[in-house]
Amino acid sequence: MKSIQREHLAGLLERWSERYKVFAPCRQGQGECIFDRFDEETFTLDYRKPHLPPKAEYLPQSEVLFEVRNGEYRAPMPEGDRLFFGIRACDMMGLRQASHFMNRDVVDPYYRSRNEGAVTVVMACKGPQNETCFCTTTGSGPVSSQGFDLQLYDFGDRFLVEAGSPRGNALLEEDMFDAVDAIWAQGAIQTFRDEASRAIPVVPAVSEAMEMLRNENVSDEVWDYFGTKCIVCGGCAFVCPTCTCFNVTDSVRDRESGVRVRAWDACLYGGFTKEASGHNPRGTQALRLKRRHEHKLRYYSEGDILDGLCGCVGCGRCSDFCPVGIGTLEVVRAISRNTLSP
Repeated sequence: MKSIQREHLAGLLERWSERYKVFAPCRQGQGECIFDRFDEETFTLDYRKPHLPPKAEYLPQSEVLFEVRNGEYRAPMPEGDRLFFGIRACDMMGLRQASHFMNRDVVDPYYRSRNEGAVTVVMACKGPQNETCFCTTTGSGPVSSQGFDLQLYDFGDRFLVEAGSPRGNALLEEDMFDAVDAIWAQGAIQTFRDEASRAIPVVPAVSEAMEMLRNENVSDEVWDYFGTKCIVCGGCAFVCPTCTCFNVTDSVRDRESGVRVRAWDACLYGGFTKEASGHNPRGTQALRLKRRHEHKLRYYSEGDILDGLCGCVGCGRCSDFCPVGIGTLEVVRAISRNTLSP
């Protein structure tokens, strides 16, 4: 356990940039905060839950799997070690769950090449990032329990820093970190954890809805109602830290070359489960919404969720960005109430 002064963090990231491709919270022109390549001019510590999780750096929105030119096959693999600074605990859980899924049955070499060399530095949350956070319900936050290399706890003018891996211990050898009294630090961090957890109330509707789904006590009217509202934008899947659905397409560039590309897809799209015969086992939007939420809350692999509650990490982004209000929070509350009234 060590500490670092707030004013020294930018310098530390600058130093790390000599060894890694560093991604950190950066302010954009309109005041929004995204994770981007570290730039001391735009770097900020005054940020909340970013609009997008870091999954795109592991599973890009679109990537070339291989290309063929003049009879030669080439599979471009990602290169270079990367360091992600300041990710939130819910996103750390999302990365862990997605990484387990992507390498569970058949190892995905593209995902693995990005995951294995990545250093993760978590910024523990003092409380909810906004009104849709429910990480205490899903067991993903507000503090990470494992999977990280370093985790920072904000104590105003300085941060306490704990290591979660041998790689993290090596990073703490930097001379910009200060030694601290171990007993005091452990007590301070435990107080931080307790206060942060109390600040984010548990949402009972999540476990209640999960139980009702397991017992098949959910009326089809729930799915019909949300299916009618859904505008099929796919946004809930694209901002979700654990959604990993993708499509693969082959394109002929000319007589001598072609390329295979992988791109994000969403189970809410009508063509996602359409079979070659033309039959679609989920032929209505109600059924597709049911599938998405059951995958998060009922039909998940115990191995994939690791030490979390389910396939949802409680970040609340789907509720933040669905233009018609069909996020996980809205769905579980409708199921739990067994009514569609507000």
